Amino acid sequence: MKKQIVVLVSLVVMLGLVACGSLQTEKRNKTNAHASLTEQQKLISCSDCHKDATPKIYSQWFDSTHGLGGVKCYQCHNTFGDIRTQPDINQSCNSCHADMVGNTEHTEGLATCWECHTAHDFSAGE
Repeated sequence: MKKQIVVLVSLVVMLGLVACGSLQTEKRNKTNAHASLTEQQKLISCSDCHKDATPKIYSQWFDSTHGLGGVKCYQCHNTFGDIRTQPDINQSCNSCHADMVGNTEHTEGLATCWECHTAHDFSAGE
């Protein structure tokens, strides 16, 4: 009976830790902050980690016009000192796409480009 209680308590604790981790990830995403990086991680390319950590996103970008054109992650997401999980249209997109960002026919009422374009591959209408 004591073993069953210990197992039950252990399961409850583990579920609590998993839930806490999920909440932290959700909170981090809402605050637009990247997970902390070690000094060693700051020396490697974003794609070195994201190829394994987020393979779907990596593939979307790698096969996109941006990826094929050599656009680097930091050009939209900044460097490790100020990484943004969600780029700022005026600071990121506008530097290359001022004609589209300033075109109210396409952007009126929109907060992000990816409201109309799939993030990372930027295919239209998805």
